[in-house]
Amino acid sequence: MIFKRIILVLIVINSCTIFAQNKTSYSLYNYSLNLVNPAFAGQKDHTELLLDSKLQWVGIEDAPRTHTFSLNVPFKSNVGMGLSIINDKIFVFNQTKIALDFSYKLQMTREIDFQFGLKAIGNLYDAEINTLKTEQAGDEFFKENVSKFSPNFTIGAAIVHEKYYAHLLLNDILKDKRYEQITSSKDINRFNIGLGGGYTFELNNNLDLIPSTLIRIEEGTPLSFDVNTTLRINKKYNVGLSYSWNNSIQINALAQVAEWMKFGYGYSLYTNELSSEQSGTHEFMLLFNIDDVF
Repeated sequence: MIFKRIILVLIVINSCTIFAQNKTSYSLYNYSLNLVNPAFAGQKDHTELLLDSKLQWVGIEDAPRTHTFSLNVPFKSNVGMGLSIINDKIFVFNQTKIALDFSYKLQMTREIDFQFGLKAIGNLYDAEINTLKTEQAGDEFFKENVSKFSPNFTIGAAIVHEKYYAHLLLNDILKDKRYEQITSSKDINRFNIGLGGGYTFELNNNLDLIPSTLIRIEEGTPLSFDVNTTLRINKKYNVGLSYSWNNSIQINALAQVAEWMKFGYGYSLYTNELSSEQSGTHEFMLLFNIDDVF
């Protein structure tokens, strides 16, 4: 257990990957794309509530835990709004992100829509680093807790057809000063974009095959991309398999358990240096069609 905690501390302190990228990774993001791109916020034909809980690196004490609340509301026929509250907790680090989304849809042709959106983000970040025991007494880095508020924006666009979609987003437009105590630069402003898409192949009246991908390009970090394949059965049950480059393999499923509720589950098995020290990641999702409930 001590060895596992040492690995966790090294990952967080030395690279600050979890929070520096400021992006929560979901294995079930295809079912709520507004969490990735604001262009999809409120663009379904019903009001949707999402509850998601992700338990990462099970078996390592104080490993990441992420809890998400997301509400998407359509207004009129072309305007959508969204609210997301995401809490990330790992070891002595805690971050709560509150995001407001606005999206607008333009009908390009009878079958193709162009959607664009804006996400306004407020990050509340706390790190109780003065509780850590260090080999060298009086280390300035660990002298005081870190508590900061950091605003930011994300913009996105998407082309949506009944059978396919493609989207592009630009993350973190503003400079981020949260990490000035753990980096040599006072301002962190990295080129950070994402692009993805998917296509629905109708195999027969009961089966659809839906391949999709999401690529993340961020300055100073390795290229990240996911490749997903989902089999949809009778429009109610989904079974999927995905691969994240040099990171993990995921299996996931989504079932409509009632007319107004869907339940999703994802399991990730890691292929990186932590693979032998933990037993994977579990993600649980509930999707509610609020219009059907009320």
